[in-house]
Amino acid sequence: MGRPEIKPRDWITIGWTECVVAQVYPVGDARGDCEVVFNADKPSNTDAVWVDSKWSFHPASGAGYADRYERLSEFVALVKTRSRG
Repeated sequence: MGRPEIKPRDWITIGWTECVVAQVYPVGDARGDCEVVFNADKPSNTDAVWVDSKWSFHPASGAGYADRYERLSEFVALVKTRSRG
């Protein structure tokens, strides 16, 4: 089964981590399937892949500091808002 349909602002779960999709990559892209933002206390961004019918963090992608990127500010705000419940 191919990856589920996703778009920016959708929420996906990677392990126990709730992540918001910031950017969707074309199928077959070396970066993976999408970029996600997570962790309200220390906003982070990384790439994710759909493998074996579940989302995983891309093994070759390290986490960055999402709050340092203006392009991710909307997604950092969504993560922080969601964590406040």
